[in-house]
Amino acid sequence: MTLRNLGAVGLLLGLAACASSPSYRERQDAELGLFERHAGEPIQRVRAFSGVDRWQALSPVKLVIWIGASRAYLLTMRAPCAGLEYQSAIAITSSNNIIDLRFDKLRFEQQVCYFSEIRPVDYKAVRQERRESRPDA
Repeated sequence: MTLRNLGAVGLLLGLAACASSPSYRERQDAELGLFERHAGEPIQRVRAFSGVDRWQALSPVKLVIWIGASRAYLLTMRAPCAGLEYQSAIAITSSNNIIDLRFDKLRFEQQVCYFSEIRPVDYKAVRQERRESRPDA
């Protein structure tokens, strides 16, 4: 087999692998749907005495934050934040350890994104649904 044919076979195998697995966007959409199904009614503020422990971008306008091990909140932005899904670090402003819908914002790189909604998430239910949807469950 020539080097050129070997390259073509490698390219075809790579394309086949991409076609058989869910795309990044499909996985993000599924994850967003999971958190939205278990999100409660909107609230005005979040007490974050220990700060934000971790976060996950779900789309350019949605992210989930964790305060402690199991307190999760779905945050919606007023407008898309370009590149939010690809950030490794973000900052969320707060006053007196309270993230307030009206006053606080998300910052990364040179962007400032304002919140339009904060919803608490039943993270226990999220974990349960993940366990139940596993193929080996």
